[in-house]
Amino acid sequence: MKIGIALPIFGKYAGRDEILEAALAAEALGYDSVWVSDHVVVPDSHNVFGDVFYDPLISLGFIASVTSRIELGTSVLVLPYRNPLVLAKSVSSLDALSGGRVVLGVGSGWLRGEFEALGVDYNQRGRMTDEYIEIMKELWTSGSPSYEGEYFSFSGIRFEPKPGRKPHPPIWVGGESPKSIERAAGHGDGWHPVGLGPGEVEAKAREVRSLLPDDKKESFVISLRRNVEINEGREFGDGETLRGGLGKIRDGIEAYREAGVEHLILYVLSGEFEGVLRTMRVLREEVL
Repeated sequence: MKIGIALPIFGKYAGRDEILEAALAAEALGYDSVWVSDHVVVPDSHNVFGDVFYDPLISLGFIASVTSRIELGTSVLVLPYRNPLVLAKSVSSLDALSGGRVVLGVGSGWLRGEFEALGVDYNQRGRMTDEYIEIMKELWTSGSPSYEGEYFSFSGIRFEPKPGRKPHPPIWVGGESPKSIERAAGHGDGWHPVGLGPGEVEAKAREVRSLLPDDKKESFVISLRRNVEINEGREFGDGETLRGGLGKIRDGIEAYREAGVEHLILYVLSGEFEGVLRTMRVLREEVL
């Protein structure tokens, strides 16, 4: 099982130095990947993310320039917010310049007020997401891209650079709804839910895999993002699989591995930023 670290591009530790230090520590400690999330604007009614939320792709470009090995992931990028041709260019450029290190987690979004602020139809977000994935794949893999869709149509164009990873960066689809699971199996190279327990992951992963075409069954990735907190002095409920003492966290990670999770992304909780770095080190040396 691969292990990744979610970077503090939002919240109380969101800052240039903290993002840089966490990413460099993750690579030095031997973690497999670093991850960023996505919000363009946050309605006042849902402002639980803190005052600052850095752009995910700009943040990964910043990280790519100071790292050499670690994979660069989005958990997840909201596709309907962006023109898919422009987004395909940004992702392709990032992947080419980073040496093929991008993993593109995508989703259809959930925050209606953000859609309204961006002028995007909330009720069409699912259809837009499906089409945008198809458009990006066409641009990344075709020498003469063309597409005829509900939202975008084009032909007679060239698109360069192509991504560094072939045929394109892996696309992991987020969400646990029936439609998200169908989208992951049909359009994605992996499934990327957030916050599920081991039993929930195992059950839904079986559902995803039952829908996979034969050519995807071996390469398809089951992933998960989950909060982690080392806290020996506090009792957490069984639902907080990765919060508590080291023994509980070790058992929780093993339970996820047995449930079929192949790439586990950890969002580290701590009362101070130094605690985030310390948790990363302790997990790597004493648990993982």
